[in-house]
Amino acid sequence: MQTAPGLGSYNAEFAKEIQEDADQVFQSADIDGNGEIDRDELRSHIGRSFANYSPEAIDQIFSSIDVNSDGTITKEEWRDAFASSSALRQAIGEGPNYK
Repeated sequence: MQTAPGLGSYNAEFAKEIQEDADQVFQSADIDGNGEIDRDELRSHIGRSFANYSPEAIDQIFSSIDVNSDGTITKEEWRDAFASSSALRQAIGEGPNYK
């Protein structure tokens, strides 16, 4: 039970799938390819798939992922957010392992 997703530590295969999904979505959102996602890139990315998100909601999402508050989201911050938030994974709904 400790290795079941959501009930304890993730098993290695599930963690790998989350990381693969996070990386694919990060690459899609990083429009300029500089290795970081800024607020405008996140707005654009979410707007392509989820036009009903308000600018305020996107700002809240951005702020929750940008843990060091430097105005950009690194791949590591993005991966951590994907690993810790099933709601984010469901909201974005992309990646090779998304079901």
